[in-house]
Amino acid sequence: MPENEVDETDCCGNGCTNCILDNPPKLSQQALLAGKRNVILSYARFKMLSNVVHNGDEQLRLLHFVYVASDDEENDSILDIPPGHHVMLRAELAGHAAPLLRPYSPYWTDFVAKEFKILVKLQPGGPMSDYLAALEPLQVLNFRGPIGNYVHDSSSPKSIYIIAQGVAIAPTLPIVAQVLDNEDDMSCIRHLMCVKDLQHVYFRGRLLEFAKYWNYRSCLYLAHQKCGCGAATCDELCVHLKKELRYNERARRLRLDAMQLAAQKISSNQNGSIVIIAGNSTFQRSIREQAIIAFKLSDENIYLL
Repeated sequence: MPENEVDETDCCGNGCTNCILDNPPKLSQQALLAGKRNVILSYARFKMLSNVVHNGDEQLRLLHFVYVASDDEENDSILDIPPGHHVMLRAELAGHAAPLLRPYSPYWTDFVAKEFKILVKLQPGGPMSDYLAALEPLQVLNFRGPIGNYVHDSSSPKSIYIIAQGVAIAPTLPIVAQVLDNEDDMSCIRHLMCVKDLQHVYFRGRLLEFAKYWNYRSCLYLAHQKCGCGAATCDELCVHLKKELRYNERARRLRLDAMQLAAQKISSNQNGSIVIIAGNSTFQRSIREQAIIAFKLSDENIYLL
């Protein structure tokens, strides 16, 4: 069976937006051009290099993995996980008759060193969460991919609206970097984060690095942020909230809706607009409906991660 073919046992059964049965691992164009193979097309062994608590929250872990080659394997391979794609973890757990499968979206990948990093939010009592929480460096896990349907065309500049919920900001980072790192890409990005409060904004330093580029702007939507002004709502101009923000950060103490989305509309001569939504299924459905209203887009211009 070809490496990128799948069967029913490859599905985790959690109703993923990009199910592996609908979006089987794709052959890597970069690997084909380099005359190499993508190691992750079928289940491959990856050694964990670190399991680090993120943002001071024990339930958030940054996991770092590197590919483990067999003793007789030639060095003719790479690791290609395109931005907006995820990988499937397959774990054999004691007490479970069948392997557990869970999708995770890398926020960093090294093409040549064959390494990747994921941000995981552990769920207390969850079998996979308990398994990942107890992982120690040098343990080996099995992953395959890449799985997804998002492809960026840098030759056709667009207005790109990226909307993320909580920890789902992680897989949106390489999508942003893909545009900003290409000096010839004239696409403009609006990066909108929906979180509880400032303490739940992840990768703030990375977002501030993005803010240095002319074609990037972000905004934090803080649904439960408390402010010293005492008002029910306020914005980044409020002196009390401003003290909590970092240089170039923009924030609103409210939930994102169609009106707020419309206010983020990019005034430019781009060839079109797309919306990328990262979060749980309820969030994706709600924001998708709001985006259709705000930007008058069709389904083909909306991508769910």
